[in-house]
Amino acid sequence: MRTSAVRDPAVVLNPATAGVGIIHALGIAGVPIITVGRRWPPLLGRFSKFPFQHFTYDANRESLDTVLLRVSEQIEGRGVLFPAIDMDLEVLVRERERLAERFHVPAAPHIGKRIFDKDWQYELAAKTGVPIPRTLKFRAGETPDIAEMRFPLIVKPTARTAESGGEAFRLRVMADHAEWTSCLNDLAAQFPGKEFQLAENIPGEPTQLHTVGCYADRSGRVLRTYTGRKVSQRPYTHGDASIAETIPPDPRVVGYARALLEAARFHGISQVEFKLDPRDGEYRLIEINGRSWSWVKLPAFSGVNLPLIQYYDLTGDPRLQEALSSPQRHDYFLIRDFLVRLNDLDVERKAIAELSRSKQRVSAVELPSEPLLNGVHRLAAFLNAYSGGRLEWLTRLNRSADKLQESVDSHGSALP
Repeated sequence: MRTSAVRDPAVVLNPATAGVGIIHALGIAGVPIITVGRRWPPLLGRFSKFPFQHFTYDANRESLDTVLLRVSEQIEGRGVLFPAIDMDLEVLVRERERLAERFHVPAAPHIGKRIFDKDWQYELAAKTGVPIPRTLKFRAGETPDIAEMRFPLIVKPTARTAESGGEAFRLRVMADHAEWTSCLNDLAAQFPGKEFQLAENIPGEPTQLHTVGCYADRSGRVLRTYTGRKVSQRPYTHGDASIAETIPPDPRVVGYARALLEAARFHGISQVEFKLDPRDGEYRLIEINGRSWSWVKLPAFSGVNLPLIQYYDLTGDPRLQEALSSPQRHDYFLIRDFLVRLNDLDVERKAIAELSRSKQRVSAVELPSEPLLNGVHRLAAFLNAYSGGRLEWLTRLNRSADKLQESVDSHGSALP
């Protein structure tokens, strides 16, 4: 049983799919890892063999920043924080000053909460000459003038942070004026005064959604970029990647991502997503995701290990240059098995078969050397798909996870 304190660990927060990707990216390189996650819902990362310790906490009783400061008392040196969801990044942004005494916090204080603001991102794009969809912002209850905009239109909250009112919905697409009128009425009734962004929806397939993954250092200089794209997603028109692939870089889109991040002096890992507009062949900014994203594992297996680069940079590890110079390989693709199963689409089965002929397959969660994690993931995917929306299985899985946590970490790694 491992009881000694770990030095300068990578601290992966609430490790679900993206967090597992971070764990695997760091674990295969031998980086010391700990996880800090809520007891509910049960998170896949607690079943990985790579973390030195798994700390859990009751989110109804303690905030993440308070828990992190308690965890800092049980480690040596300074941990490097790896947020995997917006909710956790928001905490790091808000509590950066007090956390920075014991952790490397990959967030730029001068940007702060604006990183979540779609309007700020589009204003930044306008200043740096990066193309964007035609857009406007409004508050629920208002009726904006859309005379110069083309359907279909897409509406999103300008931010989904707790300070902005929390979650509303991810997005809504309107095909015509009737659907737009219905949307306005719903917004006015359900979210009065909340700010939203309206934009023209760029037509096309998921394969036109290109990602530039980046790491920028404390000064805001982009040290490394990765290029990939979605192959499919759930929901198919707008959603999370179910299949993604690494592709050769297009200098235009890489240049756009660098311009945005360096103009903002961004710090940390980011996903800058663009859509290739078939009407004029231009890449248009969709959003800047200011943290690791759900398929960050694919860049690591393709030679661009962004979590490792961040860890080496912030800890001053001399192996940074080796990680930065590793060439990007284009012969890998990634599958989120659970989303593929839920989609159950012929187009995805054909895409997987075609990609398998020339590229190596990577699972977003599973790894051959992780039998426990693989088993839990498959069980959870099965129960999610066939439970009919009932959540009793989550309760049972969470209780089992708590028992496992107590058994494995009986010397203080589970926080009381």
